[in-house]
Amino acid sequence: MRSWERVAGVSENPMDDDLFLVAPISGEIVHLDRLGAAIWRLLEQPQVMEDIQAVFAAAFPDSDATTLQGDLLAALETLKAAGLVRQSDG
Repeated sequence: MRSWERVAGVSENPMDDDLFLVAPISGEIVHLDRLGAAIWRLLEQPQVMEDIQAVFAAAFPDSDATTLQGDLLAALETLKAAGLVRQSDG
């Protein structure tokens, strides 16, 4: 099963409720809001998508499951495109 994990060497800079990450290869600075920061913290350990969804479904029980899944995938793909996370077969 494929899991999502952080890329090594990312620099973290917290500011209030937000988090700024610096990609190790490109040096790109990425701003994460509360949701993005929560995903980043969750990925301290590699996670499969089903487990990520379960955590956020429990945190936001009134959210539509399909919408939540789409929002999470979009956030993960944004982090992946910035070189901050990757998927692995683990």
